[in-house]
Amino acid sequence: MFPSLIHFFGPDGAGKSTQVEILIRNVRRVEARVRKCWVRSPHTLAFLLWRLFVKIGFYRGVRNVFGVEIRLPAVDRSRMLRLFWELIEFFSVLPLVIRIRFLMWRGYKFVAERYLLDSVATVAFFVNDMGFLRSRVARLFLMLIPRDAVFIFLDSDFETIFRRRAPVFGCSYNEKGGVYGKVPKSAVEPREFIDFQRVTYKVLAKSFNAFAIDTSKTSVKETSDMILEYLRSSNMLS
Repeated sequence: MFPSLIHFFGPDGAGKSTQVEILIRNVRRVEARVRKCWVRSPHTLAFLLWRLFVKIGFYRGVRNVFGVEIRLPAVDRSRMLRLFWELIEFFSVLPLVIRIRFLMWRGYKFVAERYLLDSVATVAFFVNDMGFLRSRVARLFLMLIPRDAVFIFLDSDFETIFRRRAPVFGCSYNEKGGVYGKVPKSAVEPREFIDFQRVTYKVLAKSFNAFAIDTSKTSVKETSDMILEYLRSSNMLS
């Protein structure tokens, strides 16, 4: 009864990478043909257009806690621009999904650190419209998810995420210099982005009956034990 896809999702820094690696090590004891996949917009054409729009000055900016500006394509300015970007994102991610589905047809199973729920959340943020979750284009994204997929939602508050992004004791938001611990300050996501992600993912988690864990309240081992127990209780693991 092992599903063709176990779909992790949640805000950046919630612990998905760590839990995916732990799960794959356990899964391979009973399912040798399991692979990890990572799919998140923007990809290919959407990514190139993003860079082009920023270069020509067609962007909006959001700032992280260090004041570093993250530039996004200004595709939220009209309904037509939003629809244009949504379709570009869909067709950009489609070749990646087709490749994964082909491997599924050949018998491979996947554990996704990110997949199409993450793409939907990212597109919604780029077009600055939570209503995208109910749109026809969003439904096209979601129709590409295998019917037997299992969803695991890892959530965490912003303060915990911030600490995890750079594991240095005693650092604060006001630390000077070009880096925060081992992470460039420009790589720290804006709080606006994390908060938007969390709201979006909670809506999607409810829609897809996802198994949810707040990792700001559990250790790495506690989280992995909860995930394994959930899969065992659902007869997906022995």
